[in-house]
Amino acid sequence: MRRILALALSVVAAGAMPAGNSPLWGEQGERLDRERLPDFSYAGYHRGEAPIPEIAQATSVKDFGAVGDGVADDTAAIKQAIDATKAGAVFLPAGTYKITDFIWIGKPGVVLRGAGPERTILWFPRGLDEIHPREMHESRGLPTSGYSFDGAFVTIIGKYGNRPLAKIAAVAPRGGRSVSVDDASRLKVGQWLLVHAHEDAGQSLKTYLYSGDPGDVSHGKPLDTKMLVRVVAIEGTRVTLDRPLRFETRAAWDCALESFEPTVSECGIEEIGFKFPAIKYRGHFHENGANAIELRNVANCWVRNVHLHNADFGVNIVACQNTVDGVVITADAARAENEPGNVACSGHHAFQCKEAEDNFITHFDIRTCYIHDLSVEHASGNVYADGHGQNLCFDHHKDTPYENLYTALDCGEGTRVWVCGGGAGLGRQCAGYGTFWGISAKRPVKAPPAGWGPATMVFAPEAEPRDLRAAQAEVRQRK
Repeated sequence: MRRILALALSVVAAGAMPAGNSPLWGEQGERLDRERLPDFSYAGYHRGEAPIPEIAQATSVKDFGAVGDGVADDTAAIKQAIDATKAGAVFLPAGTYKITDFIWIGKPGVVLRGAGPERTILWFPRGLDEIHPREMHESRGLPTSGYSFDGAFVTIIGKYGNRPLAKIAAVAPRGGRSVSVDDASRLKVGQWLLVHAHEDAGQSLKTYLYSGDPGDVSHGKPLDTKMLVRVVAIEGTRVTLDRPLRFETRAAWDCALESFEPTVSECGIEEIGFKFPAIKYRGHFHENGANAIELRNVANCWVRNVHLHNADFGVNIVACQNTVDGVVITADAARAENEPGNVACSGHHAFQCKEAEDNFITHFDIRTCYIHDLSVEHASGNVYADGHGQNLCFDHHKDTPYENLYTALDCGEGTRVWVCGGGAGLGRQCAGYGTFWGISAKRPVKAPPAGWGPATMVFAPEAEPRDLRAAQAEVRQRK
């Protein structure tokens, strides 16, 4: 099978496909083969089955003393407005709001909304590393700012409250839609569950996710894998799921069904600009913590129509099934710092999905360069779609970025598409079934370099329909 997939990859990568739709797709998805081409239509807010809602305003930060003149510190007023809002939108009228500390949304149904990203500006005169210093170490053991990797000024944060409900009692294949469990008494139709596979001492799960071709994993650590499903039928101990499994359920991985009970959902950040000082970027692993937005352990939340200026870190997603739609990222020329490859970069990450599943990042415009523009690390089912960058890189940060999709993307200059990070001994850059579909740039986008990932990757830069996720969603709706 691997040889067949490798041949398919090489044919598609060479551009030897007929005009019109991809042979992997057909005219209307009739040739879609789950074994070859994963279904990415489940990514995003409510899996794309419902639009992001327009939430009614509940409070205004002006009622809690916010000034919005860019001079007075409005942090406390915004926090008080969020605390006082049981549900609904916290409105920030047009103005510039000085922020000097974390702002967290930690309850469901609360939206932070401005009057538009060019009219309502959050101004951050100091980075998080100045306010709350946090030293960490990078993969080689050298000291670095903790904010190089995560943390943000504005964070939607919750907990998943996972509880083991049933053990999977038999091997179910990748692409299957049902599992046998030891006891189904705590399961019910319509329930959301996590299918959880636990790594063993020999990293056989990681090897499997790399389609048997992991590369050097000598520095790897046990990392579990999970995916979100919904129960559609129960017959005795046989549980039918609403979507295909991403991975097998081998006994060695102690696979289980767990509850999925997010404490925070239906929250958003929208119609706001984020502005940081025009100081020179301090360089890789020396970031000042000019970090804008983070979604952590939440589901069915969103970031919509925001503008991030001079950020070290744009949007960090450590969460499941959320949408980021319409983010513009810019930087002053004074920010640029030459990084490896002599590329002038303005920050560390534009977008990152790390330990994240089924998130949808779309309609973005990155008008500068980051060391890692579109990043996935130990993440699966995430989609970057219908976006543009000045000179995009598809950063696969090792540690099993498995079955993620990059589609309908304009990479701009196209000189650094496959430039990636990630420490030594953590596996190849990309794991199995990473898919690159409908990719363009000012020059032809060549296939990933040898050894970048296993043969099960799908590289179809000229494929039609250009937006694979949207086409798959239409097929699912027809069914």
